[in-house]
Amino acid sequence: MRRALHPVEEMSDRSGRGRDELVFRPIGVVEQGLPQEKGGAVRTRFEVRGVIRVFEEFVEGLEGIEEYSHILVIYVMDRAGPPSLTVRHKHTGRKLGIFATRYPPRPNPIAVSVVELVRFDPPRLEVLWLDAWPGSPVLDIKPYDFYDIVRRPRVSADFALEWEAWKTRISSTDLADLLEKIGPC
Repeated sequence: MRRALHPVEEMSDRSGRGRDELVFRPIGVVEQGLPQEKGGAVRTRFEVRGVIRVFEEFVEGLEGIEEYSHILVIYVMDRAGPPSLTVRHKHTGRKLGIFATRYPPRPNPIAVSVVELVRFDPPRLEVLWLDAWPGSPVLDIKPYDFYDIVRRPRVSADFALEWEAWKTRISSTDLADLLEKIGPC
């Protein structure tokens, strides 16, 4: 049986002892998300309506969430495959450290998505832009607020190329609408 540790307790032990795993309990699950398509057209997170179901014992914690237009969803990429500390960028082929990407094969396959909250019907949240797979465990939900806004963040050249390639795959009407909501401010 793994021992659940408080994250500060684990991090404060620099001696190399006490390297027990941290154990988190999911608060919900992605019921509808980004499909893992094989051989077909790959859909982007911006084309998918997601549904998150919060487990009954945590539903009370959602009180007031409907007051926000956007939320942060922290989830586990439970089908990410074996971890790798380096990956090849899918557009440039450049070798990058995993922490310089948002790619799945991470030592701790935890992901964060900023999503638009479309509908709240407890215990379900209907959202746009969720890039989690159906069945992914949800660890936490937080409101997206003014503290989370960064205007014109600096990004790598690899990401800038990926962003431009992604924009060419979306119709100009949809892109104009989407860029009003996301992207460099």
